[in-house]
Amino acid sequence: MKSLQVELVGKGLSDARTGEVEQKNTGTKGKSSEQLSDRDWAELMGSNRQTYKRVNGAIRKR
Repeated sequence: MKSLQVELVGKGLSDARTGEVEQKNTGTKGKSSEQLSDRDWAELMGSNRQTYKRVNGAIRKR
């Protein structure tokens, strides 16, 4: 089993001479250009789903 420092150098995430670790860009990505309508948002949130309830042991649509 290799040491952690040897593995980091092998993957290119650390400089072998100074021991510094490079920071990758983890910033947020740009705004998406997709615009959803109100109907699409309601469908994604599940507000247009059928509702069921139990009546005398049977499950029925509301």
